[in-house]
Amino acid sequence: MLTFLFVDEDPRSLAALRRLVRDLPGGKRFVRCMDEALALVREERPAVVVTGDLLPDGDGLGLLAQVRAQHPRTACALHAVMPPRLQDITWMDRAAPPSEVHALLRMLGAGQVHHPA
Repeated sequence: MLTFLFVDEDPRSLAALRRLVRDLPGGKRFVRCMDEALALVREERPAVVVTGDLLPDGDGLGLLAQVRAQHPRTACALHAVMPPRLQDITWMDRAAPPSEVHALLRMLGAGQVHHPA
């Protein structure tokens, strides 16, 4: 089953993402730190991981690198103000309109966003 994992230290950002994705198919999990996210990834491989850049116990790129090391086929996106320095990570601009974020999440969930390995 398609699953999304959203990670952000800001509860308001997580709440906004929760509202934005409620109609997307599949399971959705929301956590506030890297440790919780990695525990969920060990439990069940998510199809898509979206994280903020700053987490209370690490950084978003570090989290995505660990997810990729364990599950190379998981789609990874950084929800941040600036694009990531890694080319194989999708950037979701925090300032983008909700409709653009929603469309990108749909594409990630459908496997329509591909990056070179």
